[in-house]
Amino acid sequence: MADERVKVVSIMNYPPEPKLRQMCYAFLDTVIHHGAASITLLYEDHPPVVAPEHRRAADIEVRQGRSVDVGHPHFNLRFKLANLTTLDFPFLYLDADTVVIDDLNYLWSRRTAKPWVGIDHQWVPSDVRTHRSPFLNSGVQLVSDPAFYDLEAILAAQNAVVPLSKHATVPKSQMFPCPGHDQAILFRYFQSIGYDYTHPEIGPGWNSCAGVTEVRRGEKGWVAHTHGLAADHDVQVIHYWSQFKPWAIGCPIYQSYGERGPH
Repeated sequence: MADERVKVVSIMNYPPEPKLRQMCYAFLDTVIHHGAASITLLYEDHPPVVAPEHRRAADIEVRQGRSVDVGHPHFNLRFKLANLTTLDFPFLYLDADTVVIDDLNYLWSRRTAKPWVGIDHQWVPSDVRTHRSPFLNSGVQLVSDPAFYDLEAILAAQNAVVPLSKHATVPKSQMFPCPGHDQAILFRYFQSIGYDYTHPEIGPGWNSCAGVTEVRRGEKGWVAHTHGLAADHDVQVIHYWSQFKPWAIGCPIYQSYGERGPH
C-alpha cells in the first residue's frame, strides 16, 4: 500500500544560537500541526536539536548530508541542491526559515500534476533585487518525481552558459539569470528545457515574504495577508528570507514561542 503521508524535507544546519533554535522549533511545530507526518532534516556539520514532543508527533529522521564539488562554494549549490537531488522519494521541501499556517495536504494532494512544482518570487517593494520579471524562489519545492530532479542536467545547463568554476572571476550578476544560487540555476535549467514549474492552484501565498506579510490571531489560529503588493492575497506559508528574519521584523508567531517552545 502506497504511503500517502505528507513528507516534508528541510535543511537545518544552524549553529546553536537561541534565535535560530527558536525559529527551527517554530518551523517544526507549525509544519507538524498542519499535516506533516514524515519529516527529513538534512544537515552538514550542525545537527539540529529536535524536541521530544515533535518526535512523538511525527516520524522525524535527522540525516547528515555531504558537500559535493559542483564548481561553486555556495552552500545552496554544494549542499542544498546537491542533497535534494539525491532523494529517492516524493517530498515537499520547505526552507527552515518558514512557518506554515495552513493545511499542507492542499499542496501534497496536487503533487502529481507535475514532476516538480515551485513558486515565483514576489515583487517586494523594499528589495530591488525582486524588481524584475518573475523568477523562482526555491524555498518551497513540491517534488513528485525525484528522477526529474537531475543534478547533472541542472549543472550542465548552467555550465553551458557560464561555468560555475568561474565564480571567482565572473560577477554574480553575469553568472546567474536571476537572484539566488540554487534557485538561479534551477530557473536557468527549467528555461532551457521549456518547463513551466508553476501550478495554477499554488499561488504566492504558499511562499510569501515575511516583509510584506501581516500576521494576526484568528478564531482558529494564525492568519496572514500581504500588504503593499500590486495584488494582495492570503498567506499560507510565511518565508523569513534574507533580511526578513522573524526576530528582525518582530513576527508575532515567532515571538509566541519564546526560547523553549510555545507559550
